[in-house]
Amino acid sequence: MPREPGRSRARIVASASLLLLLAGAALPLWTMTLHAPQYINGLRLVIDGRGASGDVDELNELNHYIGMQPIKTDGFRELGLFVPGIAALALGVLLTAVTSWRVIRWLAVFGLWALPVVFLADLQWRLYQFGHSLSREAAFRLPAFTPHVFGPTVVMNFNISALPGLGLILFVLSATVCTFGPRAGSRRVVHSRTAAATAAALGLLAVGLAGAPVRAAAPAAIPAALQVAPAPPAFDLAAAVASAPPGATIQVPPGRYPGPLVLARPVTLIGTGRPVIDAGGRGDVVVIDGDGVRLEGFVIRGSALAYSREASGVVVHGARAVVRNNQIEDVLFGVYLAGATGAVIEANTIATANLPVERRGHAIYLWKAQHVRLLDNRILRAKDGIYVSFSDDNVVERNVVTGCRYGIHYMYANNNMFRSNTFLNNAVGATIMYSTGVSLIGNRFEGSRSAETGAGLIFKDADRLLVRENRIVGNRIGLEFDGVPATIGGWARIERNLIAFNGVGFSLMSTAAITVTENTIVENLRPVQPRGAVRADANQWSVGGRGNHWGDYAGFDAAGDGIGDVPYRRTDLLEDLSDRAPALQAFLFTPAHMALEAAARLVPLVRAEPIVEDQAPLMRPPAIPALAMAGSGAAPDPDVAAARGGAGMMVIGLILFAPSAAAVFMLGHRRRP
Repeated sequence: MPREPGRSRARIVASASLLLLLAGAALPLWTMTLHAPQYINGLRLVIDGRGASGDVDELNELNHYIGMQPIKTDGFRELGLFVPGIAALALGVLLTAVTSWRVIRWLAVFGLWALPVVFLADLQWRLYQFGHSLSREAAFRLPAFTPHVFGPTVVMNFNISALPGLGLILFVLSATVCTFGPRAGSRRVVHSRTAAATAAALGLLAVGLAGAPVRAAAPAAIPAALQVAPAPPAFDLAAAVASAPPGATIQVPPGRYPGPLVLARPVTLIGTGRPVIDAGGRGDVVVIDGDGVRLEGFVIRGSALAYSREASGVVVHGARAVVRNNQIEDVLFGVYLAGATGAVIEANTIATANLPVERRGHAIYLWKAQHVRLLDNRILRAKDGIYVSFSDDNVVERNVVTGCRYGIHYMYANNNMFRSNTFLNNAVGATIMYSTGVSLIGNRFEGSRSAETGAGLIFKDADRLLVRENRIVGNRIGLEFDGVPATIGGWARIERNLIAFNGVGFSLMSTAAITVTENTIVENLRPVQPRGAVRADANQWSVGGRGNHWGDYAGFDAAGDGIGDVPYRRTDLLEDLSDRAPALQAFLFTPAHMALEAAARLVPLVRAEPIVEDQAPLMRPPAIPALAMAGSGAAPDPDVAAARGGAGMMVIGLILFAPSAAAVFMLGHRRRP
């Protein structure tokens, strides 16, 4: 006897709606992506029925700085209702296929539509709570804000976009099918075989959509019976460490040894032939808990990549540890000194895991560490090369740092010395913030040319600074100062540095009051750039009758004492005008620009406010030690080369480009308000 057409349609509709519901439950429901200059590939947060995933650890670290609560899956009580809710809805949909009661179908329809609506409403409420419960003790204070559950949101320098996930879209499709499916095709009879084929096709589609992301996110574990354990070396390192008396020296032969390895007593481990300690992605590789431990001659690799655990190649908690001549690779953090005192980290090569820069850890991380010496290490790849926080009285000397976000990231730390280090081709050479008593002597800061953040050195709210005999060459900005010095009676001295071939030599906020003397400041596109109302007397450009050597100084020395007879004043009319009318930057360093400067000197009807006044400019560069003057290998900026030869170009400009100069001059013929 043929089946009723209505019942056949009900089964097709119920099958399609059920499969869409179950597939949606296995897929991401919502995604948020955050973009910022320092996160080129963006950070991603994914919400599904199991909780939050994606770059959660990195986001929690950033949220800590603004006082936002951490994102924790166990903090969402609603997740406990997700599986029972899906099961109840699935049961309701199944009942619509076997009963003709309208109340059952309408309850199922109501539940299916309520699922995405309640999810989005609850998520928007959670986002509101996150943005309105910021801690007052955070490092950065922000006003309350509400991230949008859909669309763009801007927070500080982050552009945030939120979109529904495929799972949420399938929930809506499931509700649509259940609502309107029984009416569709009501004028035709659908054969049961056709119904079965349609349901099977929808099932295969749903399983395919659900299975691929799940497999990508969580690969199936290999059964223990099929796993092949690596053959252990003949020498049992863990047993040797456990049985060694305090003060013992253990010679470790070549081989591959499993981590994590915990050193809780004063022992010395010397690797011969570069033995490997590999944690296989489980936690830290080597943990030094005891005092007086020495670790030398190993390849250390394979930490976990969980940012929330700060998993590291070497963790040092004890006092007087020595970590020397090791190769540390494929780890999240390199060497993490947490509360350590008197440690020596020397002659190691460190390259963290090959992840996007925003997801890497720091190569050497000092947290509440005291009297530590970092010597002769080579850092090739990390998030920050040397991160120093709440750590005082340390020495960082003769290290080489390349390919990092910040060569030095330095916060809330005092009385530290950085001497004879090399920082090449990092996004920023060094960032010094909220600290006092910092000395940078004889270092090289070169090749930080990132269009967004490139700078040799950035100083923010720092005090008692000594920057001496450094080579600051080939950066977008040489030195940037904001809130320096940070206290009344504080000081910042910039002495005997080579500052050359940068886009900007000094970038000064109106809160800068620094002392600059005996520096060689040559071949920068702009020697000094004001960022705010900077006056010529805000900063001191000479001390004891000795100022700086300026590459564009046009004065003379009649007395022959090496000191210019007229002060050096930086009064570039076109640069001053271009700060107020950016379109005029098109004329910078052209013959028209040089002609305008000549006209302004000859007929000073309009004069820019000086931002630099060096009363004792040096006619010749002062001698700088060989380290700072050594060749850098950084190619001069072609824009700098185009700006050289000023005298000859000035004459040509006066003859050939007088009309352009006159036009620019008329644009600038306005007094300052």
